[in-house]
Amino acid sequence: MLIKFVLSVFSVLAFSAASFAQSFDLDSSTLKDIPAIKPAAPHGPGPVTPPGVTIASYSTDETVTFESQAKPAMDARIAVLKAAGITTLGGRVVPLGNDYSYVIDYLPTVKNGAALPPAVLVETYKNGASYWREADATEAMKACAANFRAAKLPVLGSYLYDAGSDNAFAVDYLVNNALRPAPEYDVKFQNYTGGKFTFESEAVKNVPAYLSLFKAAGVPAIRGKAVPLGSDYAVMVEYVVKAGKSGARPQYSVARYDSRQVFSFDSEALKASKEALPGFAKAGAPPLSAVVRPEGNNFSYSVDFLVGNLYQPGGVIPSVAVETYQAPETFTFDTEAKKAMAEKAAAFNAAGLGVIGSAVTGSLGSFTYVIDYVAKAGQNGPAPYGGRP
Repeated sequence: MLIKFVLSVFSVLAFSAASFAQSFDLDSSTLKDIPAIKPAAPHGPGPVTPPGVTIASYSTDETVTFESQAKPAMDARIAVLKAAGITTLGGRVVPLGNDYSYVIDYLPTVKNGAALPPAVLVETYKNGASYWREADATEAMKACAANFRAAKLPVLGSYLYDAGSDNAFAVDYLVNNALRPAPEYDVKFQNYTGGKFTFESEAVKNVPAYLSLFKAAGVPAIRGKAVPLGSDYAVMVEYVVKAGKSGARPQYSVARYDSRQVFSFDSEALKASKEALPGFAKAGAPPLSAVVRPEGNNFSYSVDFLVGNLYQPGGVIPSVAVETYQAPETFTFDTEAKKAMAEKAAAFNAAGLGVIGSAVTGSLGSFTYVIDYVAKAGQNGPAPYGGRP
């Protein structure tokens, strides 16, 4: 019996040993398949995307013969751009044809409040009149340019041009650009062409004078050069300004007043027009030019004058406007009407309502009069041009 028990125990041990001797693996729980446990961490801020920055490139048609000459020229131009209020980001020399030039990277915007570049516009004035004699056109042109300067608007140039078989004139001037408030403004490179010279050497000689005009007006001039103008030559000035997204908003506009007076001869109308100009200036409407116009079989005149633009959220209010006063009473004789008209005009002028024209109308037994005067939108109009917004 003891022998049977021993054999039985041995059989069990032998079976167990054979069973554990077999291979085995952890098919569904190997260490390499166990997912890693992420450590707990506080919640951090989300990713931040920086605002985009636009980089522009300034290039020029100016060239030099050798590559070594391009680097000093580029450095000099970078200094000019920086002086104009532009943020530059370096540059590089590039081949241009058989010569060398350069390209400068810069930021095409400036922040609100930056003094440079200024916000200005180059405008051209033409009064629409034609003059048979060139001397008359030249005289009117010089007087008009002087009137612009008297109104504190810098004149870049004035010139005659053909108007059919007659002569006409134009005046190029600078006026402030009243930009809308914005965080930043665009940088704009622009070109102005002025003057007329028979020889290229004459144009080259006058380049410094044109650059000085821009400098005196507070407008950074980048460079100047002589350029062809038909069979003649002119001066081209590259300059830089800042501009808004909503388009130009000139500080001043030009308005026209048509006189009520009638004359038998054009020479009389011309004389009266010149005599009327000081009255506009005194009334706060800077005159620019007077032109004679036909009025039926007779003649009269018109006066162009400057009006300040007062920009408001709802639109534009003119700084001055011509208004008309119609007398309510009538008179038997025109002499009575003229006397009353003179007294009323004196009262208007004393009240700060500058009279620029008047006329007696009607017929015997029913004369009356009208007075044209300048009314101001406010005591303080726009500031004179100063090369700044």
